[in-house]
Amino acid sequence: MKYAKINKHLSFEDRCTIEEFLNNNFNFTQIANKIGKNRTTIARDVKNHRYLRTTHNCNKKPCCFDNKPPYVCNGCPKFNNCRRIRYSYSHDIAYNEYKQNLINTRSNLRITKEQIASINDTISPLMTDKHHSVNQIFIEHPELLPFSKSTFYKYIDLGIFNVRNIDLQRKVKFKVKKEYDYMRDKVDTKIKIGRFYSDFNYYLEFNPNASIVEMDTVIGTRGGKGGKCMLTLLFRKYNFMLIYLLPYKQSKYVTAIFNIIKKRLGSDEFKRLFEVILTDNGTEFSDPESIEFDFSSGEKLVNLFYCDPNCSWQKGSIEKNHEFIRYILPKGTSFAGINQNDCYLIASHINSIPRLSLNNHSPYEEAYNFIGKQNIDKFHISKIEYDDIDLTIRLLKK
Repeated sequence: MKYAKINKHLSFEDRCTIEEFLNNNFNFTQIANKIGKNRTTIARDVKNHRYLRTTHNCNKKPCCFDNKPPYVCNGCPKFNNCRRIRYSYSHDIAYNEYKQNLINTRSNLRITKEQIASINDTISPLMTDKHHSVNQIFIEHPELLPFSKSTFYKYIDLGIFNVRNIDLQRKVKFKVKKEYDYMRDKVDTKIKIGRFYSDFNYYLEFNPNASIVEMDTVIGTRGGKGGKCMLTLLFRKYNFMLIYLLPYKQSKYVTAIFNIIKKRLGSDEFKRLFEVILTDNGTEFSDPESIEFDFSSGEKLVNLFYCDPNCSWQKGSIEKNHEFIRYILPKGTSFAGINQNDCYLIASHINSIPRLSLNNHSPYEEAYNFIGKQNIDKFHISKIEYDDIDLTIRLLKK
């Protein structure tokens, strides 16, 4: 005996078997055992997809099988001579009706005109004007979205809302090929001794709860126009990002930023928060000792490690978070008119975005207890309400 498969659709072959067994007077239980389905599934399919057969001399009286199993006259020996209203089951008719019903059910819109208007008034501006993600708006306004995210994407494809695919952050994306800068200076590999990515993994084996901060830079327009770039620092566990403006992409300016951070936090807090720093092999990070040590006391405060060459995925969290910066400042945008207060503002909006990876909490909320309110204030990061988050260039023009 086969185990019944409940709530499974019947295939074309299943319906062929049903018709054949009905013609041979098998009951629903025997048919269900044969094809491995529940007997109620068989009965429901027969009753829903049977069709009426009449003759010219029909007496208009219903057959005795009209309201009791097997609901059809397929195996009746009097079928050809019977003058009553007769029902029959055909596998091809049943399958075609099933397919048509399936298409009609899945194509019907389960949303009212009032719901569409509410979404267009409240949610569409957040996505088109402020570039809020689908996940973010589901967190912000669950009361306006009584369906799944996949259904929301389907409605966008159908053009029901004012939002279009081009307005979605990741639905339409063009990848720009990265150009290698052959003119950049090479980093002395001797500084990397004891700071390779293998050393980073070795350190974590003995310090699994270490606070890891990923470090990178974001450039504006190549070839000058102020020469400004951004130094980004990301607390990996919380996706909490700090952004600092550098006048040029050089190691002395990176050192200056860390000296400011050390002074604001104090040696103990800096050592606690920045226990491990992981970065790439850029020339702007070619002076690790100035970051690691407090030269006034000679104490080593942090441990800096380098990723393997051409392995940006080893610090993938910060690379992912750079996408939020590019929503506001796309590639090729000059940073000449940007100041440090703008960087604080950008970081505040990015750190206030709820993330699916953080159980729909924002990095600000997740990092609050670890970093502390006093230190967050020293970083000049503030909490932005969900509806006020803006990931467009208009953020810097307000």
